[in-house]
Amino acid sequence: MTYRQVFTRLNKKINLSQSVAKGKLLVVFFCLTALLIQPLLSRPAQAFSVSEERKVGDKLLSMVRTSFTVIDAPDITQYINNLGQRILKVTGPQYFKYHFFVINNKDFNAFAAPSGLIFIHSGLLETMDNEGELVSVMAHEVGHVTSRHISKQVDKSKKTGIGTAALLIAGIALGRGALSQALITGSMAASSSMHLKFSREDEEEADRLSYKWMVAMNMDPAPMATMLEKMYKISVYQMANIPPFLLSHPEPKRRLSYIQDMLFSAPPHKYTPRDDFPFLRIKYRIMAETKDSASLLPIYQRQVKEGKEPRKTMANYGLYLLYLHGAEYDKAATSLRTVMSHFKDEAILHSDLGMIAFRKGEYNEALKDFKLALAANPDDAYSAYHLAEALELQGRRAGAAKIYHRLLSTIPDFTKLHFRLGKLLTDSGKTGAGHYQLGQYFWLNGDHKAAKYHLNQALKDKTSAPQIIKLANKELAKIKEVEKE
Repeated sequence: MTYRQVFTRLNKKINLSQSVAKGKLLVVFFCLTALLIQPLLSRPAQAFSVSEERKVGDKLLSMVRTSFTVIDAPDITQYINNLGQRILKVTGPQYFKYHFFVINNKDFNAFAAPSGLIFIHSGLLETMDNEGELVSVMAHEVGHVTSRHISKQVDKSKKTGIGTAALLIAGIALGRGALSQALITGSMAASSSMHLKFSREDEEEADRLSYKWMVAMNMDPAPMATMLEKMYKISVYQMANIPPFLLSHPEPKRRLSYIQDMLFSAPPHKYTPRDDFPFLRIKYRIMAETKDSASLLPIYQRQVKEGKEPRKTMANYGLYLLYLHGAEYDKAATSLRTVMSHFKDEAILHSDLGMIAFRKGEYNEALKDFKLALAANPDDAYSAYHLAEALELQGRRAGAAKIYHRLLSTIPDFTKLHFRLGKLLTDSGKTGAGHYQLGQYFWLNGDHKAAKYHLNQALKDKTSAPQIIKLANKELAKIKEVEKE
């Protein structure tokens, strides 16, 4: 039976309410994970190899966007992956090509999946106060991957059965709620030993690697302690409903103790001064994407009146986002200019200002702001993407296509980029290249039927260059390999 058939059958059999519909997709995702790993576990006394883990990871990546609500925005995608790459620069050679995602989920959670897929829940990120705390969590998860703790747990799960293991992972990833608790309870009942809970030794190894890497990045590791303090407080206050992050990453009090010892015994060192504006801007962008505007508005208004810096200024940025979303453009501009007066050197704020003109249909004015931001930071994907959008809407397709092509190497996981470029190329007569980009878009979103259609059209199209034909064949072979399992 193929995983597609299982997906269809599970969707028919699982009758859940609207409130847990997304949870159902997560269950399916991890059941499919079980199917992918199952053949690798059938061989006696053989470890889950690097090549096998990479193969499973390639297959899982195609399902990510059908199983999780990934926050798909150019600046968020670029920020989280650039931060991940900064960590990877100090870790040494890696077995895998890592992908970092922010998931729209209110739970206090983060986890790593096979072959370097790292997921941070928006609910966890919302509790963070600075970039150091985010790096400490991301580096910890990278530590689990690079130490191959995940593959070891999969190997141990031979004793309990991959189905039980998959249920437990699904329950932890889902977060709180009746469905999550049922899955966790059921998987625990099926096995007396929870092999997918990282061991004390695994946790300490990942913590010590995270500490080491933060020092190598010339980043103060002290936020590791503040993040663990938050974890400990949550574990105390929510004893009856333990957050999923603490199920797979237990004993925050013990971990805090040895991290504090390391911080206390470390020789004096002058770390690079921390600029938390990029982190804070992304945090507020994520909150605007994931939380109800009506609930945020009074909080930001109160913080503007009573808060201290930088919260007061960032509350104005939050108001800008809410007003922009509500098409209250004058209020948005007033709030944003307050932020710009405080952060005079943050060029990306010019693109935020340009978004007001963009939403009003004043594309020439928007282009000025986007270009101003790009002149200060040519690698800014957020400004470049919206500049290309504005050019496209003005009918300047060649200029837009050039920028979209350049962004493919910067934010390849941003699916809307492939869609916009594919549509633009198709409308411009470059139908072969257009079909290829649309095939990429559907592949990344897990729609194999549509992906195969467009990739096959790219092969048949007379406008397809040899390189497009080569890439389309490669993607079709990858899909065929996925569908074999």
